[in-house]
Amino acid sequence: MTMKIRNIMIAAALALVLTLPCLAASTGDNMKLIYLSDMEWKSASIYSGANNGTPTRDENVAGEEIWLYESYFEKGVCFHANMGKLAYLEVNIENKGFKTFLAYLGTAESELYDVSMASVRFTFKVDGKVMLKTDVIRPNKPPEMITVDVDGGSILRIEMDDGGDGISGDWGSLGYAVFSDSSDPDGIIKALTKKDEQTTATETETETETETETETEKITETEEVTEAPTETEAETTDCGLPTKENKFPVIPVIIGAAAVVCAATVIAIIIKRRKK
Repeated sequence: MTMKIRNIMIAAALALVLTLPCLAASTGDNMKLIYLSDMEWKSASIYSGANNGTPTRDENVAGEEIWLYESYFEKGVCFHANMGKLAYLEVNIENKGFKTFLAYLGTAESELYDVSMASVRFTFKVDGKVMLKTDVIRPNKPPEMITVDVDGGSILRIEMDDGGDGISGDWGSLGYAVFSDSSDPDGIIKALTKKDEQTTATETETETETETETETEKITETEEVTEAPTETEAETTDCGLPTKENKFPVIPVIIGAAAVVCAATVIAIIIKRRKK
């Protein structure tokens, strides 16, 4: 191997090593994602008539799936506006390495209750400092994505009021509601989408396996017992003896042997020429 070719190979290997971390970061493979609904909360309070006065995890306050307008969120947190005071949630994020809190805000839909009159407003505070305050949020609008800079913070406090017109139907919800060590919202969304796709694929595989097992059980239960098939009698000659099938592939072996001989001859000629 010449020195030039060797240098090219070393440079290519070095470029690959330097590029791999960038590719991992762009796909979100190394990104930390922690859902608010999976964390222990420091304190929280909502309307006492809903979920015993505590925000719900991964469902609305009626125990249904979280739907914001026409978008479904497997993960999230749901509030119910409080009477005469703020609904809120506080979570300790000190020394966890978080930089961003990302969520989709909206009012939860329900098949059990009429919540069409909902109106809520959120405020996000980090260590007492207001980082974001929303306008009044109402139903029949796509959820709004928000991000909060939590880098270096200790306590994230989320407050929600009734929008100024009473608490009826005020089911304010945060879809995803996730902390990340990234400052790139687009990268976080891509990582979340990838995570959702993986979860969906796993659930689909599990359901398929379960259905297959169930069908197999049903077939086994209903299968009738049949007699074992009898072996087919061997063909016989005129003298009554069974004929023997020729199981040894004579012709293919001959052809293969010839091919080996030819190949060996060619290799011998090439070696002889190189010696000259």
